[in-house]
Amino acid sequence: MDTQNTIFANPGALGVKPYVPGKSAREASRELGLSQVVKLASNENPHGSSPLARQALAGLGDRLHLYPDSTCEELRGRLSNDLGVSPEEITVGNGVDGVIYNLGMACIDQGDEAVIPRVSYPMYETIVRVMRGAPVFSAMKGLRIDLQDMRRRISPRTKAVFLCNPNNPTGDALPREELIRFVAEAPATVLIVLDEAYIDFTDPGLRPGSVSLFREGRKNLFILRTFSKLYGLAGVRIGYGLGDRALVVLIHRIKPPFAVSSLAEQLALKALEDVEFARRTLEDCSRQKRAFYEQLESLGLGYVPSHTNFVLVDTGRDAQEIFEGLLARGLIVRPGKQYGLPTHIRVTVGLQEENKRLFQALRETLAVRSS
Repeated sequence: MDTQNTIFANPGALGVKPYVPGKSAREASRELGLSQVVKLASNENPHGSSPLARQALAGLGDRLHLYPDSTCEELRGRLSNDLGVSPEEITVGNGVDGVIYNLGMACIDQGDEAVIPRVSYPMYETIVRVMRGAPVFSAMKGLRIDLQDMRRRISPRTKAVFLCNPNNPTGDALPREELIRFVAEAPATVLIVLDEAYIDFTDPGLRPGSVSLFREGRKNLFILRTFSKLYGLAGVRIGYGLGDRALVVLIHRIKPPFAVSSLAEQLALKALEDVEFARRTLEDCSRQKRAFYEQLESLGLGYVPSHTNFVLVDTGRDAQEIFEGLLARGLIVRPGKQYGLPTHIRVTVGLQEENKRLFQALRETLAVRSS
């Protein structure tokens, strides 16, 4: 920021590292003159979005001049029926990021501590710093979140704990019983923010049953979910949070009134109806991940067994060089430097032909870098 303009800055904003989004296919095509680019960097659904949602979009043109429902009452009602909770316990936002921001603005005060795993989604740290709170980073056990260390770092100043399960960018899912015990033993004065953006891709035996835990009366549990991944609605930005109704009331007091468009709400409703699209997405992702592992093992590359729609790969060398080598061949992946993982790349599981192209390009890139 220009020094002259820092006089207008929230000091918390000055301490934030800008989020670096994955390079878009259009940007790569323009910069490198490539005619075909495959983006495997942002964990988008390679099957696109629900056909039911796309069909519904065509009929929404006559509503564009109207303000949306500020609380997304229809979607909250549908989610409440599906999850067995009250609509008053659900808040809908402009993607999960929007819900994280709304939650942080409602809860984090200057000086409040928030415990965050050292390797995890960066938006948790961002909102804590913006609110002039104090991020407290917990250790990792290899590439798994260390719940014991998170517990040790909770202090009288701790307002919240941010826990991404499965974790982004590692793809690892915590053992079910360990996570349930962590939630049970956390002080009632600490808000446990459980980000389950990828929970649909997780093996059922590892899912902690977070909604059931909430229904049992854990008022300090706040669950995040998204329509971006399984449902393929990343472009319209819609996600939701589930928590105690008093907290939801507080969030609705401060959140922008029309942050979620009427189009996003209606497409989310249609996507929830499209059980076949969700089933096909999950089955193909599971099948393609098995092929991923075989290819990685044939290349002698390490990886984290994934409970998401991406795989974290240890290239054993500077991941930025691998990123650039793949980019030159029309493949966009996510280098791990932003997450403190300098030799890792995070790769979205694409369609079969996209994955074949990826591994051909990866073999070529590794061969060049080794010579």
